[in-house]
Amino acid sequence: MANKRVKPQHVAEYALLRVLGGILRNVPVDAASWTMGRVMGALMPLMSRHERAKEHMALAMPELSEPERDRIARGMWRQLGRVAGEAFQIDTILADDSRITLPDGFDELVDRCRDGCVVATAHLGNWEVAGAVAHRGGKSLAGVYQALHNPLADGYLRRLREPVYPAGLFGKGGDLGTRLVGLVRQGAAVGIVADLREKRGIEVEFFGQPAFATPLPAMLARLSGRPLVAGAVVREGGVHFRTVCQIIDVPHTEDRNRDVQVATQRLHDAFETWIRANPEQWMWTHRKWARSKARPLGVKTLLDADASS
Repeated sequence: MANKRVKPQHVAEYALLRVLGGILRNVPVDAASWTMGRVMGALMPLMSRHERAKEHMALAMPELSEPERDRIARGMWRQLGRVAGEAFQIDTILADDSRITLPDGFDELVDRCRDGCVVATAHLGNWEVAGAVAHRGGKSLAGVYQALHNPLADGYLRRLREPVYPAGLFGKGGDLGTRLVGLVRQGAAVGIVADLREKRGIEVEFFGQPAFATPLPAMLARLSGRPLVAGAVVREGGVHFRTVCQIIDVPHTEDRNRDVQVATQRLHDAFETWIRANPEQWMWTHRKWARSKARPLGVKTLLDADASS
């Protein structure tokens, strides 16, 4: 935060965030979730991002009619409002095991990940509470996040998130890849939200369209030799969730870049399956299918890791 200049706008935004947080942390989490869902569900369809979400849906799922796309987009805003309301009480949700249903075969999954793993999730359901799954599996979780432009708001939200990530919460940049490989090899679970467009990433097919994706989860799994787990926490109703998980097969051939490409595609195939089953729970405002691209980002560039690892 010291490297970012604090502007008057940042102070105003931070003040509003603290007021909102003070209110939402002092009401029952179910009420906070419901209220924010209703507020965003009413306001956001009036904004330009509502049309953007429908445009993305038309590209990804052209079989949907205009009324269906509008209905899903409105459900998305209510869902995102709930996520916002719940963000201030993540600790409350994590402390209540009855709120999250674990997947079948969870004990076997935990055994597969006993020496560490990489967990990749999407902006589906409430991705912020995915740490509860790692906690119930006895794993120490580390997280990767994109810092906000407002350093005051970023610091506040980071403090709310840190209890979910006892192994550390890391901003993107620097020697991140090397540090995360070390954590995974030490037995930690590293969690990454991996469905965003990455300009310097690799191309995958997503909903039948070319899209750009971060190779980081597949790279970490490939270099560490630990499992890559695709997962999502899908909302079942109110502040109750169901976890879905899938082990992603990561090839280990002499062509490391190709291995990462294949595993990243398999990861996005899993995301697509879950999004199609719960379209109103994904963040359709992402510019996932934008066509512009900067220079490619290779394995060594991102991780600065020994090719023999």
